Amino acid sequence: MNVAELIDILKDLDPDALVEMAIVAPVTTEDESITVDQYTVEGILPRDPADHDGESVVWLIGGEANDVDEFIDAVGAEDPLSHAGEGDVIDMSTWPR
Repeated sequence: MNVAELIDILKDLDPDALVEMAIVAPVTTEDESITVDQYTVEGILPRDPADHDGESVVWLIGGEANDVDEFIDAVGAEDPLSHAGEGDVIDMSTWPR
């Protein structure tokens, strides 16, 4: 899915609706059982196109609050930049390379 497709889907929804993501993964490799983890989207992380064969990529960031804070610290980002209710954009310009 690209950003335009996501915006197109979201534009007709209640702008005050909470955005969550559901991560679907196998429980084990031996059977077909799955697990679903559900998290609120806490921010958006634009990625360096050089890391993705020149493609523009954004990550939706979510998880347990402490884990998200540790992630932000681990990538060396400054405090997330607020974007007027659109979520947080983590400024990766300070990310050590």
